Amino acid sequence: MVKVDGGYSHEFTTAQVHHFLSQEYGEDYVVQNPAKFAVFEDHLLYADGVERMAPFSDKIQTLRDLQREFQRHTGVRDYSAQDGISPGICHQVARETFVDPGDFIQATDSHTCMGGGSNSLAYGVGSTEYAGLISSGFTIVRVPESIRFELVGELKPGVTAKDLMLHILDTHAKREETLDHVMEFGGPGLTSISMDERATLCNMATECSARSGICEGDDVTAEWMAARREGTTPDAFRTRFVAPDEGAEYSGGVHQIDLSSLVPMVAEPGDPTYGRAIGELEGVPIDIAYGGSCTAGKEHDMDFYALVLAEALEAGRQVSPATQMLIQFGSEAVADYARRKEYLEVFERAGVRIIDPGCGACIGCGPGVSENREQVTISAINRNFNGRSGPGQLYLGSPLTVAASAVEGRIVAYTPGMFRTPTSV
Repeated sequence: MVKVDGGYSHEFTTAQVHHFLSQEYGEDYVVQNPAKFAVFEDHLLYADGVERMAPFSDKIQTLRDLQREFQRHTGVRDYSAQDGISPGICHQVARETFVDPGDFIQATDSHTCMGGGSNSLAYGVGSTEYAGLISSGFTIVRVPESIRFELVGELKPGVTAKDLMLHILDTHAKREETLDHVMEFGGPGLTSISMDERATLCNMATECSARSGICEGDDVTAEWMAARREGTTPDAFRTRFVAPDEGAEYSGGVHQIDLSSLVPMVAEPGDPTYGRAIGELEGVPIDIAYGGSCTAGKEHDMDFYALVLAEALEAGRQVSPATQMLIQFGSEAVADYARRKEYLEVFERAGVRIIDPGCGACIGCGPGVSENREQVTISAINRNFNGRSGPGQLYLGSPLTVAASAVEGRIVAYTPGMFRTPTSV
């Protein structure tokens, strides 16, 4: 039995939690420590604008109403939309505000594991289990097996953490080596990877059918946390780091990955494990380029989009007339960051449609979903199962790949200076 340090649910799942607790303990049930838990309105906020979701509008509103009822009843922290704008995607806001190193976090979503980028153990649970743990503050855990990825070297320009995960999906996950394991990321190569990119690694552990993902803590972790927790210092977080024991044994083994050997990749339509180097593709034309979601709506992701689009503008290029590009922020904090960096002007000049924070197209409930089977999308989201983001063909790629492809109108890898050459790579 383990004490839970925090958790959250969203409007897709909270109603079930509320129902289970009312059914088990009566309508006057109590959550003992509501400040540890939160509700988010992020998944269905833009569903009203999606034609295929129109028949469910009444049910979606019922889910929203029941979540508000639950929040008022329990007093858990409230991250509901204000004036139609969400504070952000639950996983992103959680890491920005309350997921700390050493925490044990449970939430009603499979991408809860994103918190592992902050050196916490975080993973998703069902609504029934979540109802039990927020009522008691404890949960029963069978310690999962682990698999370690020892990172060495540095990523080359144009290669990102998303490419690293697509590589792992195409190799280790495809062979079920990561199945039900905690994916541990460490080694000297990790120090060159930003906190937002580490969040990408852990976020996509669930696509590997892993239990969770976790990154070792270091100075990068401590400084990032202190910058976002008022009145704290990096040293306060160094004391909270969790790390493997000396001589730890790994059921899944230790796998060294030379980051400098990786290349830009995509996952072809149907499954995130369908990895392929972009250099092997033959110029797949695209209709939609989507940058956003918990995986790719972070501050560093905005840096990636802006880098590519600014280079395109400098060369007199914009998003291809044949392609619609959309960028959706992961949180209000990310949107504020983009404003401070003057990225909004870059995006708008390049012909990008900018969307307020939320899950949106990633869950098929917002701008950027395909409308028919013939449409092709290159997306920075985390999964591309059939129908995930509309009926079309969905390729996964990094933020750099999404932005470069939007300009070219076909799937390409980003290389620095590519728009200054007669022929793009």
